[in-house]
Amino acid sequence: MREMKNLLGVVLLIPIILMTACKKEEENVAPVVEILSHEEGDVIMEGALETIKAEAYDEDGSITLLKLYIEGEQKASAEASSCEYVWNTEGLDLGEYILSAYATDNEDESHAVNIAVLLDDPGGFNPDLSYGTLTDIDGNIYGSIGIGDQIWMAENLKVTHYADGSVIPEVSDEVIWDGMSAHVDAYCWYDNLSAYGDTAGALYTWAAAMNGAVSSDSIPSGVQGVCPDGWHLPSDAEWKTLEMFLGMTLVDADNHDWRGTDEGGQLKEKGFSIWEVPNEGADNSSGFSAVPGGFRNVNGEFYSFGEYASFWTAREEEGTDKAWYRALTYDDDLVYRQYNSKNQGFSVRCVQN
Repeated sequence: MREMKNLLGVVLLIPIILMTACKKEEENVAPVVEILSHEEGDVIMEGALETIKAEAYDEDGSITLLKLYIEGEQKASAEASSCEYVWNTEGLDLGEYILSAYATDNEDESHAVNIAVLLDDPGGFNPDLSYGTLTDIDGNIYGSIGIGDQIWMAENLKVTHYADGSVIPEVSDEVIWDGMSAHVDAYCWYDNLSAYGDTAGALYTWAAAMNGAVSSDSIPSGVQGVCPDGWHLPSDAEWKTLEMFLGMTLVDADNHDWRGTDEGGQLKEKGFSIWEVPNEGADNSSGFSAVPGGFRNVNGEFYSFGEYASFWTAREEEGTDKAWYRALTYDDDLVYRQYNSKNQGFSVRCVQN
């Protein structure tokens, strides 16, 4: 009988042992956190007060801490499931910013989320400067800006007639453009779409920009060219005058290729409404408001809208079919000086007589 009782006790104990062995300890589920106020890729205008809001939840416990970060720097925290921070963007550098939220639960499990937003500027003219206006033969109205002793157009030219009313030939066909000599007057719109003219003007061959005038490097150039009455196509020397007023040394101004320190940034329109990110160094402090109209190559193909701005001067390179120009780019704040084939399609800015 004692043996039977012992055996019964063993039998009853076995299910208890098996149940205990089979029962798994429940694992803690990590919390989940979300940034509710913004989504990946959102554009925020510089100067705005942006409320950043995050929420977290934990299905098997409670949230003990929620933190908000901007570019890795903690901005706010709360011992709760929600947290907010008012971000003052005034005066901040334009570009991409990473917003982060980090949540911890009562079991010390954590979860983080990151999104990228773009701090932008509406672009256009410098709102702290005063602009004048001018009108071309077609009735287009442009802004103008005084920089030092010069008055420049603050927008790219988009006229399709010379000041005497004669038509500038439009060449859209790639094959025809490819076959043009260096002496052909022609203009086009980027990608042959006139809508580009509203933001970045037209692209002209050097011959069209000059309208039959001879090369000049005088100050002023004396070349009206494609410009409205009372205005002229600036010489290479006039571009140097502009650059040196903005801080470029004479040695740098006389150099070729990329030159200076930050003069390109002073000339470029702020923000990314037309320029690609990062639009390096752009502050438009000069008021010149350069936009990246791209260019048309000698083979008739279009390149670099949003990335590159190029402007003819009135000076040719003696003994060649090339002329001097200036260029700005989205990824640097210097100014490019070089000569190139006259049947490239570049933008034009005029200077008041």
